[in-house]
Amino acid sequence: MEKEFNQLKLQFKGAWIGEGFAKFPTIEDTGYREEWIFKPDEDKSAIHYEQKTWYNNKTADNGKTVFWDTGFILLKGDKILLVSAQSGGRLESYELKEFNGHRLIFDCTVISNDDKTIRSQRIIHITGNRLDYELNMSTKQADVFQNHLKASLTRVE
Repeated sequence: MEKEFNQLKLQFKGAWIGEGFAKFPTIEDTGYREEWIFKPDEDKSAIHYEQKTWYNNKTADNGKTVFWDTGFILLKGDKILLVSAQSGGRLESYELKEFNGHRLIFDCTVISNDDKTIRSQRIIHITGNRLDYELNMSTKQADVFQNHLKASLTRVE
């Protein structure tokens, strides 16, 4: 897995900016602007990331923060993990379940400080300077596993 992780360091490195769309039965659909910054540690099997989104719609919330997340993508033994701490207090740990060189599927294994989320999954597809991202989830209020977020970002040189 070390070879794969070193590949991820190169693929993720840098700042990514783009737009996405959020929908779920418990929220009002909305567009958003998104920025991810990935900083690989050259000495450790770790990539620090920061993800932030802002409303991009025709409401009074336009331009305000929707979501803020920070964490690490880590190589731990024979597993690649994504560990997330979110501005709302939720903590998540994901395990990489599928990787084909460009498409990564992370399934959530631990959710803390959130009594409503049942299941969560992040899908990231990187091709060159384009990153496509999806978040799928189910909650106690909407227990059908479904898409919540979808975004496309471009690496900023």
